[in-house]
Amino acid sequence: MKGYTLVRTFHLFLFLLLLYACGKGGVPAVPEEKTAETTVMVEPGPLEGLKLYLGYCFVCHGQKGDGNGPYAEKLSAKPADFTDSTYFRTKADSELYDFISKGGIAHGKSMHMKPFGFQMTRDEIESSIAYIRVLNRHERISRAESSDFNGSEIYKNSCVMCHGEKGAGDGRVSKMLGLKVRPITGELLSQYSGAKLYNIIQDGIASDTTGSGKYMPAWGASLSEQEIINVISYISTFGE
Repeated sequence: MKGYTLVRTFHLFLFLLLLYACGKGGVPAVPEEKTAETTVMVEPGPLEGLKLYLGYCFVCHGQKGDGNGPYAEKLSAKPADFTDSTYFRTKADSELYDFISKGGIAHGKSMHMKPFGFQMTRDEIESSIAYIRVLNRHERISRAESSDFNGSEIYKNSCVMCHGEKGAGDGRVSKMLGLKVRPITGELLSQYSGAKLYNIIQDGIASDTTGSGKYMPAWGASLSEQEIINVISYISTFGE
């Protein structure tokens, strides 16, 4: 009887030892539950859309979206007036996306409306549509939504379309529309103080003040003070 009790005790000891080992480093007694991965969907932002609009669209559609951009008078058909809320109320976002992506000819409209599907990402087009909706509603967006991007990010999102990757004035929009954009060189930058560059970026250059087609939009409504400083710091490297 005593021997039987010892055997049972020994077996119980082995069972507890095995159970402990499984819980610590052996085969888990209960499979660990994996945390499911989640994808965070980022809503298109009107502020980001405004920056893209000033980079891609303003030259034809105008800074106010009324179709009176500095290049509009050179076109055979007037660009769309985004402030026409009656017309755009009938257009779904999917229709605007398709039009921007495929261009005017694909929809029996003006050849001057180029297809931007190869230049802009889906998120960029959707952000641009979000801003166009702001123009449709005759609203303004708050610059307080700005998140202070660094100079390289701002230049890539808002300036490269006209000024080109290295500031040579050979951006995609410049090429498509045949615009002459003055290269950003060390010699050019040396002609302006930091304060002057700040004012140019903030207030823009109106087409009726130069007489030579040199114009750019005012970025003061879409870039924060720090973002303007950041982009000045970035373009200064072009002259090195």
